[in-house]
Amino acid sequence: MGGTNIAVLAQIISSFAMIMSVIYLAKQIRLNQKIMKLQFGFNLNDRLYKRYFESAQNENFSKFLAKNWREDDFEDFEYWRMTLWIQTCLVDLFDSYDQFKSGVIGREHLDMRMHLIKSGIMETRMGKPTWEFWKKERDKEFVVWFEKEVFGAALVSEDISSDELDKLNMIKK
Repeated sequence: MGGTNIAVLAQIISSFAMIMSVIYLAKQIRLNQKIMKLQFGFNLNDRLYKRYFESAQNENFSKFLAKNWREDDFEDFEYWRMTLWIQTCLVDLFDSYDQFKSGVIGREHLDMRMHLIKSGIMETRMGKPTWEFWKKERDKEFVVWFEKEVFGAALVSEDISSDELDKLNMIKK
């Protein structure tokens, strides 16, 4: 074997090694993406489960959640408590929706949160006003999707009077 043949063989081997390195790197990137999706999904679920666990440990809050939010009478501070719980659920849904749309998590994470939202909390006295407050922060695609999923159609802003929002201290004057 002459020097030229050795140089050609070395180039072939280094080219093959480069191709194998690129293939290995691509596999590592795919694996890291899977791990990232799993980790993000785990963190979303962990946050949700911690919230449920902490709520279950708080006897007063559990009693509050057990009330009929559609029919029972509440004091003003309880309406605010309702609003904060609904906001917490909405923000969790917003995070899940955004991550689902970007491909970071699977549909099951979004479906789990929608199941909670569709349980009736949006049909309560505080549900629609809270949504009206937050929907201004979301893009049109999300708003259309959310209202169709939860309410069956787009909400008309007049459905919620400004007097009602004012009474609930949810608008600035």
